[in-house]
Amino acid sequence: MIRKRIFYLFIVVFTTLIANIKTSAQNVEQIYMKSGSVVEGYIAEQKPGKHITFQTTKATIVVNSDSLQNRIIERVPLESLSNEWKDWAEQNNKYIENEGRKQLELTTLEFKNSVFPKVFLLEKGSLIKFIDLAPNKYTFKWGDMYRTVKNKRPDNLFSGLKEVLVFTDNTKITGQIIEQFPGKDLKIVTDKGEVLSFKFSQVKQIKTEKFNEKLDLWSQVQLLDKIEVKNENTELIGFISSRTLGKEVVFEFENGEKQTISQSQIISYSKIPNDKYVAVYDKILNDGDVLLNGIVAYFMQLQSEGQYLVLGNDFVSAQVAIGDTICLEMKMADVNTPITVAKAHDETITFIEGKKKVEKQRTVITYQDFIQSPIPLSREVTPLGNVKVTFEVKEVGDYVLYIQGKNEYIVINVVEKKNNQ
Repeated sequence: MIRKRIFYLFIVVFTTLIANIKTSAQNVEQIYMKSGSVVEGYIAEQKPGKHITFQTTKATIVVNSDSLQNRIIERVPLESLSNEWKDWAEQNNKYIENEGRKQLELTTLEFKNSVFPKVFLLEKGSLIKFIDLAPNKYTFKWGDMYRTVKNKRPDNLFSGLKEVLVFTDNTKITGQIIEQFPGKDLKIVTDKGEVLSFKFSQVKQIKTEKFNEKLDLWSQVQLLDKIEVKNENTELIGFISSRTLGKEVVFEFENGEKQTISQSQIISYSKIPNDKYVAVYDKILNDGDVLLNGIVAYFMQLQSEGQYLVLGNDFVSAQVAIGDTICLEMKMADVNTPITVAKAHDETITFIEGKKKVEKQRTVITYQDFIQSPIPLSREVTPLGNVKVTFEVKEVGDYVLYIQGKNEYIVINVVEKKNNQ
């Protein structure tokens, strides 16, 4: 059967609720320095009283120009830029047109003790300000940092960590710490959405717990803790689950063991990406929304002829290949609304054309097909209350998906898988 028009063509392209997120691609925190520098990423290492090192995805750096020894300027063509530079240059209108080609002027700054390759100069003079979009590490003196801001957890993210503030009067508040002025104040967004500020002197202990009780802790820890302890032969890798301010930390290992360590015994703190981290997302849908493989589903009216519902010859809602997984996501008033899928088949049907009866072969489906020959479905309700249905098709042909209460249908055409799919 040949379909002339397909409303949506996709071959195994559906959005999953679970996505592995690489830490290096995320801005976990924004850190503000007293010099005016702002780095985005995470604190890679702290040596209390000495220095602090950041792993960055974006850095806006302010430095004194006194020790600048050389400046190398180059115009980099668009096709040679990273995606991060392309997006930034486009958003900030920084491209230079040269003979019809887009270029971005990047500068390598050579100082007496350091080199910053291919950065974009924002300000010149006694102070130099530049932006660096390459993954990098920047080290600052201890005490230079004055403010940190964490990205608020998106409403559709259902994994990660939460903080429990234990106050000096033993009362507690649970939420996510989103801003700190180290040693002075902190700000937390509570589970109810309130944003509250407290002085560190009011806080006795900060506990860190898994956000999603249904998931393993270690799949929700984006950055593992690595600490160097006095009189220990090796660095400890795990998770700091509790900090009693100015006194001790509770260090948790993946095997379930816990160790209480005095802060005075800790030489350095580090963060490293956790390969087991998984970000569990859900979609925010409006009532009545239906997505088919991540795209708004196209419903079709089918002509009724006796017991048969007749499929048209010209249109289908989507086309997939044998073995592909089909994903339907929807927001329904009743999450238990029946949903069924069945394979259509060819039948000879008698039509009335004028005064004549004409027999024609058509592709049809019946309600009996939905009852007697349904395709096996996997069904679940997501954290946001969406209904998610997935299934596979293993034979070529047309398949009809029916949601009880709707008078329209989703028609899916299944074809042979091509060699390059």
